[in-house]
Amino acid sequence: MMLRRAMLASLALPGLAHAQRRSARVGILSPGQLTVDLNRAVLVAELGRAGFVEGRNLVIVGRSSDGDLQRIAVLAAELVALQPDVIVAVSNPAALAIRAVNRNVPVVMSFAGSDPVADGLAASLARPGGSVTGVVMLSEELDVKRLEVALEAFPNTSRIGFLAGSSYPADRIARLTSAARRLGIALVTARATGTESYGAAFLSFAEHGVGAVVISSSPGFHSEAAALAQHAQFVRLPTVCELRSMAEAGCVLSLGPLDGMLRRRVAGYVLRILQGEAPGSIPMEQAERFELLVNQRAARALALDIPIPVLARADAVID
Repeated sequence: MMLRRAMLASLALPGLAHAQRRSARVGILSPGQLTVDLNRAVLVAELGRAGFVEGRNLVIVGRSSDGDLQRIAVLAAELVALQPDVIVAVSNPAALAIRAVNRNVPVVMSFAGSDPVADGLAASLARPGGSVTGVVMLSEELDVKRLEVALEAFPNTSRIGFLAGSSYPADRIARLTSAARRLGIALVTARATGTESYGAAFLSFAEHGVGAVVISSSPGFHSEAAALAQHAQFVRLPTVCELRSMAEAGCVLSLGPLDGMLRRRVAGYVLRILQGEAPGSIPMEQAERFELLVNQRAARALALDIPIPVLARADAVID
């Protein structure tokens, strides 16, 4: 009897090992918890259609640094130690942190904020090579577009504030300052090193007499949109943010990509890698469709009238 049980166990072990190998493990690394949650929700839905069910043959592990860039490297090491099949990296610093730990772990960029080729993450967008692929959204260009929208929506201002994240490159701020000068306005910049610095940043904007504040592209800012809107309302300044969710949270305007659609594209990259494709052979995709939202409630709270041409051009108006 004992011999028979041993033989049955030996026959069962290869099947068990095979089942374990088929269980997919996906990591998410982001500077903000909101983007971890949003990516997780889309991954569960999209991978579920392909037969990957969380709790059965799919494990998703998320890590957020909650705006503290110093923690990104530690969290990257934690995720890599779990031996994931692929990691979704929200932002270039997250992808670079993963690469610093292990250059072979497949990485899918979720909205690369700057050029992944210039950052050494890919050989080219069409042929990334290496271990990184995903969706690219060149935030610097969009930040200039938000300056233009701010000037159109608030035409009587000669100064516009720019709230930069702690990792926003100094050379990009210099180029954005030059772009503002070409538009005939002065740019007043403040850096946010964490949620505790928001109040001082907005007080500084008010003291410098800016007429509006552009919030830079940052996953950390996405998660803190409501807090940013409250600080802006306290000093009576309208804000121009990136995503629809940020306008819904209280920004007066948002200009950015259709993030729900792009997150589904990110999930598609993850699925292709889980099905055996090498990330370096999958071309990177650039965001091409963008939307403008106007939060009329937030504008009225600040006694502002949004010009009719801006309202007519808006893809949606929150009234």
